[in-house]
Amino acid sequence: MDELEILIVQAASYIQVLFEAASVIVVAAGGIAFARAFIMHRKSDAEPVARRILGKYLIVALELQLGADIIATATDPTIEELAKLTAIAFVRTFLDYFLVREIREERVEDKTSET
Repeated sequence: MDELEILIVQAASYIQVLFEAASVIVVAAGGIAFARAFIMHRKSDAEPVARRILGKYLIVALELQLGADIIATATDPTIEELAKLTAIAFVRTFLDYFLVREIREERVEDKTSET
């Protein structure tokens, strides 16, 4: 490997770690926001509101993790790594899709119950 390629791989490795750390921070912030929303909304609607808030944080965390996985695969593009990335991307996209869908459904339910 020439020096530029080594530098790029090292930079990508640091960026991957930053994405993973950001994902952990987002999940932790989501947990705090969930607890806060649950405490602040002591009414019967506390759980859906808190879950919707946590879901939004989890969606961002999943996207950050997927970004970290893409970076890792870009620096070591073996068939095995590509297969793992495909499986991980599928699972995370699946989770993301259903989180977004659940949040939308709860939002619609909240609007119809308000009227």
